[in-house]
Amino acid sequence: MRQLKYCLWLSVLLFSVATSVLAQRGGDDAGAACGALGCGAFAIFYVLVLVLIFGGAIALTVFIIKFIRRDAVARGMPNADGIKWLGLLGLLGLLIYLLQRPQGNLNPCRSCGQQRMDGLTHCPQCGNA
Repeated sequence: MRQLKYCLWLSVLLFSVATSVLAQRGGDDAGAACGALGCGAFAIFYVLVLVLIFGGAIALTVFIIKFIRRDAVARGMPNADGIKWLGLLGLLGLLIYLLQRPQGNLNPCRSCGQQRMDGLTHCPQCGNA
């Protein structure tokens, strides 16, 4: 979190400097003042947009990883803990997982109530038949 904060502040600083330099190229004092004012107002918007984009991407990736893990366990896949990292590829990883996973219906287990695939001899969560 601390590194993200420093990266955001660094990007705002670099953007501010670039805007100020571009505003002063014409030698006009009014243009320089306007550029500096515009930079300050735009920097807040810029940071908010970056936070929303990166936050949304991280949230989507975490959701995909959790979905893959939960579905792989319910389908009784022996490598359920390892295959969840396929979610780091994002939507492409989700598509790859959906195409290669075992096909079948999921129904609740009689013992624990968790989802399990039809045809499994034992529930992957509780181990009961």
